[in-house]
Amino acid sequence: MEKEELKKKIKDKLFKGMNLPLKAMPSWMEAIGAGVFVAHILENNPRFRQRLIEVDDKVFLFEAKDVGKKFFLHIKDRDIKVHPHSSRTPDVTMSGNVSVLMDVLLGKEDPDTVFFSRKLEITGDTATAIHFKNLLAALG
Repeated sequence: MEKEELKKKIKDKLFKGMNLPLKAMPSWMEAIGAGVFVAHILENNPRFRQRLIEVDDKVFLFEAKDVGKKFFLHIKDRDIKVHPHSSRTPDVTMSGNVSVLMDVLLGKEDPDTVFFSRKLEITGDTATAIHFKNLLAALG
């Protein structure tokens, strides 16, 4: 078995094992976890943080279909706030399984690849979605 194939199998098992706890987790706790995850990305990618001004005051909705959860990212002043709910209509919605969403946010998976393979659904303002996708692609 090749190294990449083994990594994929381990990752798939890990995310499969996380499904039940994620389904049972309250939304406020998810928002805290997602906030820590996003803070880690920002801390380790200062250039990414600087480029957030390009999508300033935009709201992104991420829906993890396999666990029935969602969270909102509000980008403002080169920072990202994570919220379990939003009174604002999202500018862009990205829907897919938890593993796909995490890989896209970490820059490990090309958004175009998962979009065209139908693992990720993107709706909303096309220009903002493309701009954000390009920012995420720069993480990899």
